[in-house]
Amino acid sequence: MILSFFSLLLVASASILATLLLFRRKSSHKLPLPPSPKSDPIIGHARKIPSVDEHLVYAKLSKELNSDIISFTSLGQVFIILNSAKAANELLDRRSAKYSDRPELPIFLYSSLTDWTKNTGFVRYGERWRSQRRMSHAVLHKNASTQFWPLITRHSRLTMQRLIANPDNFVKEFRRMSGSTVLSAVYGYEVSSADDPLVKIVETAMAHVSEASVPGNFYVNTIPWLRFFPSWFPGTEWKQKTKEWSTELHDMVNAPFDWTKEQIAKGVARPSTVKSLLYELENSPNTPDDLAEDIDRIKWATAASDTSAATAVVFILAMTLYPEIQAKAQAEIDQVVGGNRLPEMEDRASLPYLECVLKEVLRWQTVVPLGVPHTGIEDGEYAGYRIPKGAAVFSNIWAMSNDSSIYPNPEIFNPDRFLDPSVPYPRTFGFGRRSCPGIHMAESALFMNMTSLLAIFNISPIRDDQGHDIPPRVEMRTNVLVSHPAEFKCSIKPRSQQAVKVLDSSV
Repeated sequence: MILSFFSLLLVASASILATLLLFRRKSSHKLPLPPSPKSDPIIGHARKIPSVDEHLVYAKLSKELNSDIISFTSLGQVFIILNSAKAANELLDRRSAKYSDRPELPIFLYSSLTDWTKNTGFVRYGERWRSQRRMSHAVLHKNASTQFWPLITRHSRLTMQRLIANPDNFVKEFRRMSGSTVLSAVYGYEVSSADDPLVKIVETAMAHVSEASVPGNFYVNTIPWLRFFPSWFPGTEWKQKTKEWSTELHDMVNAPFDWTKEQIAKGVARPSTVKSLLYELENSPNTPDDLAEDIDRIKWATAASDTSAATAVVFILAMTLYPEIQAKAQAEIDQVVGGNRLPEMEDRASLPYLECVLKEVLRWQTVVPLGVPHTGIEDGEYAGYRIPKGAAVFSNIWAMSNDSSIYPNPEIFNPDRFLDPSVPYPRTFGFGRRSCPGIHMAESALFMNMTSLLAIFNISPIRDDQGHDIPPRVEMRTNVLVSHPAEFKCSIKPRSQQAVKVLDSSV
């Protein structure tokens, strides 16, 4: 929400002070900040930080300024945008020891707003992050994540069954599948309906954190002291919104966790990540205070959703627009699997073209266009530019995925580009020590969804009254951390009755 200009005038004195402090800080450094657009007096780039199509604006500015790294400054807060894989690899991978912290976005930082600071994805770099990361890694590393294959397969096939009955509800069904898989794996909770209350809790909370993660959406992220303004003050309607979001966050963290504890107490808990972690904790020599802290860390280490629903819908969009690629992928599946069974996770190594399709889905319409920002724990330098300590460093994953020098004709969905092993894997899952710990589970879910869809269904555009195809437009929702395709229609029909019978017998 952008505050009106008259509201900014009321805090001009504080703005001037912040600007003077920034000027003093600048004068003490010889290296300049990365190139930036022209700023306004007093408020810097506050009005120019985009809240719509952020990744596109940053990519365009990068070309105009002839620099793969650009900057914005707003009242003392510096934002750095990395628009090339080269810059991101250097700073966030090779120098990850210095750039693994998270910036203090006020909307996440204060309990009076939403307070996501304990979540593993947003927690500051330090002992708590290391503890929670170890918990996640223990169950999500490549070998350990295979334990989730049966669960992923079951939920994917249940989704396919529901698609046969309601093919037009494919977006809703994949969201349900995503929430069901996470709740089952992490908490042992089985979703019973499309309107399951825990699925709603997770979906709602994650949608709102996705919106709050974009600095341009809330001026409090660039003008932190706005949090002190009373709720009745003009332009602070966002405070009521964040109050509601804080309640949603509390429910997302506590409701499924408390449910699992109740099931454990009754002796009926299903296997789950939380059950295993709590069992280990009960058998540790911790003091009561340590025990309480570790339980809190388990809550936040396991509270998460994933991007499986968004990537599945991107895949459906691609198959609707590229029937020749769909046919080629189906032929590979038919050759390996035949017509008497469905693909299994163990078939992945035998389906190299499907592996290329998976990578292209992640690249073509990236669902995390800017990623979660990093920040440096000390001043740094890149390409002759200063990267100040505490600056929010964003990786423009969209720009990297659309770099024509690496991916020629990037707007075209072309899995064949990944037949060349030198073509880099898309950086959807982040960089360095803060890369997504759930990458292997997310890949497995995407692979199972793609192969199941192609084995069972034909996907095509809808047609008008004259029988002409109506191709969907390629458009992603912006202004959020996790992006989804804009609403579109397509036809999803079983390839044959035999495919339906095989599905029914496999569930």
